[in-house]
Amino acid sequence: MDTALDFKTYYLELPELLVSHYPDLNFLNHCYLRIALDNVIGTKWDTQIAKPAYKHLTTDQRKLVISYLSSYVKDKNLLLSHNMISLAYRGKLV
Repeated sequence: MDTALDFKTYYLELPELLVSHYPDLNFLNHCYLRIALDNVIGTKWDTQIAKPAYKHLTTDQRKLVISYLSSYVKDKNLLLSHNMISLAYRGKLV
C-alpha cells in the first residue's frame, strides 16, 4: 500500500462518502476526519500534531485513520462510539 497516495485519496473521498451515507447524522466531512483523527491520536488531535494532519501523521497513524474511516461506512455503531470519545476529548459532552 502506498500510504501517502492512498491516504490522501481516502482522506479526501471517504468523508464525502460518509456524508452521503449517513444523511441523518448531519455531520460535515470534517466531522468524520475529526472523529477518526481524535481516536487515532487518543486526544484532541490538533493539540498533538500540526495541521494539516495528513502531512504530519506517521505511516501507522495514516493506516489507522484509513481503517477507521473505512469501518465507519459499514459500522454506524463504531462511528457513533468514536464520536462520543472524540467529543469527550474536546469537552463537548453535556
